[in-house]
Amino acid sequence: MNLTLPIKIQKLIKQRVKSGKYRRAEDVVTAAISTLDQQDSFGDFAPGELDGLLAKGEQDIKHGRVIAADRAFARLKRISATRRKKTG
Repeated sequence: MNLTLPIKIQKLIKQRVKSGKYRRAEDVVTAAISTLDQQDSFGDFAPGELDGLLAKGEQDIKHGRVIAADRAFARLKRISATRRKKTG
């Protein structure tokens, strides 16, 4: 597959390779696509939404209001799927 990327994106990729964290441009693109895939799987958050959810979670833990991890992740996946349907 051959792609033509905007100059701005090409510069970002080159900067990542130059930093030494990635060996090749392909490694940067692979990491970016993997991150995008994770976001699609686990949901996107509006700015500040995740911080608010974490703060609420910390308060819930403090007060003993907790659920099993598998139930929590199942709920997050449902919320994410609903959100994608609304925007898709």
